[in-house]
Parts: sequence; structure tokens; C-alpha cells
Amino acid sequence: MSTVELQANEAEIVARSLVAIVDIGSNGIRFSVSSTAPHHARIMPCVFKDRLGISLFDAQLDKGSASSINSRKPIPQEAITEICLAMKRFQLICEDFGVSNDNVKIVATEATREAPNSREFRDAIANTTGWEVELLSKEDEGRCGAFGVASSFHRISGIFMDVGGGSTQLSWVSTVNGDVKLAEYPISLPYGAAALTQRLLYEDEREVYEEVRQAYELALEKIKIPTELIEEAEKNGGFNLYTCGGGFRGVGHLLLHEDPNYPIQTIINGYTTGFKKVELLANYLLLKKEVPNFSDGSPKIFRVSERRKQQLPAVGLLMSAAFQVLPKIKTVSFSEGGVREGVLYSRISPAIRSEDPLLTATRPYAPLLSEQYKKLLLGALPEEVPFEITQTIVPALCNIAFVHCSYPKELQPTAALHMATSGIIAGTHGLSHKVRALIGLACCERWGFDLPESEEVFYGKLEKLVIQSDPNDGERLLYWTKYCGKIMFVICGVHPGGNIRPGVIDFNVIPRVEANKTNTAVQVGMSANDVKSSYTVKNRIASLQRKIKKLNKSYKGKDRVVVEVEYRMS
Repeated sequence: MSTVELQANEAEIVARSLVAIVDIGSNGIRFSVSSTAPHHARIMPCVFKDRLGISLFDAQLDKGSASSINSRKPIPQEAITEICLAMKRFQLICEDFGVSNDNVKIVATEATREAPNSREFRDAIANTTGWEVELLSKEDEGRCGAFGVASSFHRISGIFMDVGGGSTQLSWVSTVNGDVKLAEYPISLPYGAAALTQRLLYEDEREVYEEVRQAYELALEKIKIPTELIEEAEKNGGFNLYTCGGGFRGVGHLLLHEDPNYPIQTIINGYTTGFKKVELLANYLLLKKEVPNFSDGSPKIFRVSERRKQQLPAVGLLMSAAFQVLPKIKTVSFSEGGVREGVLYSRISPAIRSEDPLLTATRPYAPLLSEQYKKLLLGALPEEVPFEITQTIVPALCNIAFVHCSYPKELQPTAALHMATSGIIAGTHGLSHKVRALIGLACCERWGFDLPESEEVFYGKLEKLVIQSDPNDGERLLYWTKYCGKIMFVICGVHPGGNIRPGVIDFNVIPRVEANKTNTAVQVGMSANDVKSSYTVKNRIASLQRKIKKLNKSYKGKDRVVVEVEYRMS
């Protein structure tokens, strides 16, 4: 993680680092102003976002003609005029934010690339604003999409698919220390959600399906998945599939709609589910040509417009055909990142890209001596604790340990539980749902885990989310996350003012192997007569022993902890 010292005038730093992006896509035009200031560039905070709902793909179709996909009309003049007006408005917004013209980037993808009057369209924008439009090649569009997905997670390794309106992209992708690696030539295919929907109105479904299947079979050979990714997939039981684009986001929101008990319904980025669940939905959409459990009288599907709903059967065909030839997939992850996020992420240095998004998001809330809190907490953990706990949850927990100290006591655990789902870091880009759940559980435990019944239900849903997201290690991650939160409840009770006084409390980890189980004894040492060892503190430690015993009863793993208290005479 890079260490960035904020200068006095943070507002000036952010103003100089604002970047405006316009993504002229097939289904709409997206505008954004984001900050790439070094202290928070990893999570690319957005200060303005807007969308113009003009489909350049639809605008070029000759409705009622079977040949409209292959012979497109020019972009209509009224659409060009409307887009130029929106660009002019955005230019004024950029001036209001103080965005330099050098920090404005306009990119256009498939619909503009294929338009007969592409040059005239781009010239109109340039004449209106003075901004040149960069026309992305098919390969560059794939690269931008892959970078966008990479920005959406801390680490990724697997296969990447993007389903837009006019085209779809395929590549492999992995991140190592902020370096995004992907296929030398990502493949772009003309099978976007809108394009396939239009073709299926006039063409035989079986023929289109077979065409898509064969195209993916050939594309898979061309991207040349590296041996190390294949070996990793074999070891883990399959590849991770990372997806982006409106077509896949529609599928993701439909999956969430089908699971009303899933605790994070409003954030699609970072949602991961098993491949079988996605495959079943794809096949249903293909065969039934309709959205499951939905009729004219049904409530709307959150974030799935009527237009998107009509395109979902075509997306189902695409997915079903692709799944026939892709290697074994274990999980499917959905991403908000796309071309816009990819353009931003590619501008950031590898050192900043390698930062953990959770640590970047929580760093502004860290007490002055957060490193000392972290050192004390790590002293209560045995060596075999999972990497995700020691490198992500522990430092983030220490950063935000006192965020809710001004809240009423009865509100603190509840507010902490929702911190990453609807609270102060919920808008952070780059967090998986699993990480959001873990940090919420840890923070809730840090404040004593005193919840009303309804919030206990939500707590249980977050536990289930972690298990489903990580069937192999989920239970173990939950155990150590809760353990860390319970330990911090004691540490912050002893040291509530952000200052660690030496010798007041310490932890001694003693491994003990008993009957194929590693029951680690953690000795809590403190002075018997010190003013800091008051009844309140002793009560927290006694409560800790009871809570850890209860935690051990519900945990089936072998690496459990037994808490022992050792009072030292002053």
C-alpha cells in the first residue's frame, strides 16, 4: 500500500486531480467527474455522474428490416443535436468543478465505430465543445472493459466478459501488485444485448445460437489463457468469471431480485454467486423467452428497465451458448466497472492500483495511533489466521474503530453492522460483497454486538453471504472476523481515547495441539490494581471469555481460541 501524506489544502489537491470522462456507448452516453488525487485515487470517488438515455444502436436501425443489423442508417441529426447539447451542458459542469480541459477524455465504442456518419458525428462534438472524441478500436474497448473490472475488485484472476448493447468482449484477466494483465488481443464479437435482440426478431434462434457458440469457441482459442491461470483454476475447482456491461448487470439484478433474503440488494458491484445459479437462469431466459416469476402485475425489478427486460432473453442465449465452450466456471462476479472506470483506472499508477480499496476507504477515519491499535490486535492472533483477516479486516477495523463513538450506545452496533452496505463506506468502489459483509460483522462485534431482533436477522444474512461467496474458507473467515471484533471491543474499552498506554494490557499467544485440534490459548495480561483495570474493563474481559466460548461452540474448524486472563500484581 502506498503511503500518501495529505497536504494542508486538500481541496486544491482534489481540484487539480479531477478527471472528466464521457463514455459514448451503444445504449447510452455516460458522463462523470472523478477524483484521482493520490490519497483516494484507488477508489476513484465520483463527484458528478449523469447519463443521457439515447441509444445510438437503436438510432441506426431501420425498424422492420431484417437486414438492419448489417446495413445501419446514419446517426440521425436530431440525435446528434441532442448529444451535442448534453456535451455543452457537461462542459459547463466541468467548468463549475474546475476540471482542466487537459483532464477531459471522451471515448466512443462500437455504435460510433460502426456508424456510417461516424466522422461527422465526432466532428459535431468537437465543433461544439472543442473536445476531440477518441474512437476506441475493438481491442482497446476490450482492454478498457478489463481495466474497469479490475478496478472493481482488490484482486482478480480469471475470465472476463463484457456484454454491452452492440458488442461483447472476451479476455482473460489478472492483477498482480497493481499490474493488470490480460490477453494481448481481447476479442470483440458483434453480439451485444441490443444487437442479438434485434436479430432474434427475424432470424432462426437455433442458427443464431450455433453461430454465437462457434464464435466463442474460436475466440477462446485466440485469447490464449496462460498456463498459470489454468493450473489455478484446476486447483480451485474452476475459473472465476468476471462480468460487466449492461447485459450482465441486468442478469445480476435479476438474480438479486430472485433472492429477496440476500442482504445487499442495491449494490451490484462485487456481487458473486455460484456458476450453476447463473447457468440455470441463462437457460431459463433462453427457453422461456421471459423473466422468471414476473408478470404485468408484478412489482418492477430494481434497476432493470423495461428495455433491459426485453433484452434479457437475448442475453440468456448469449450466456448459454458461451457457457457451452468456456472452461469450467466456479463463480460469476458482477461489476459496475466498464469503459468509463477502465479509462480512469488505466491512468492510475500501479502502486496506487495495488492498494486495498477497503484500506483506502477507511484511512480518512483512522485515529492518530491506529498502527499501535493494529499491533496490539495482531498480538492476539495466531500465525495461521487467514491472510484476508490480517491484511484487510484488521487494519480496516483499526482505522474505523472509533467512527461511531458519538452515536447513542444502542445505535453503535447497528450502525457499524451497516457500515459497508448503507453506511459511511457503502459507496466505495472496489469492494466485494464478501468484504462488505466481513467488515460490517467485525465492526458490529467491536461495539459489543447488542442488536435488536431485526438486526440479528440481517447479521445472519451477512454470515450466509460470506459462506456462499467463499464455500471453502467462509466459515473460517467468519470465525476470525468475529474474534477480531470481540478483541477490539476489549482493546477500545481499555484505550478509548485513541492512545495506547504501554503495559496496561497485552496478549500472549500459546499454541496447543489437542486431539487433532489447534486450540490456541490467548492470555490477556493486565494489572490487577491499575486504574485502567476498573470494573468496566474487567467486565468486558469476562464477557470476552464467555463470547469466545460461545463462538467456539458454533465453529466446526480446528483452529479455535481459548481466552485466559492473567492479572499482574503492580
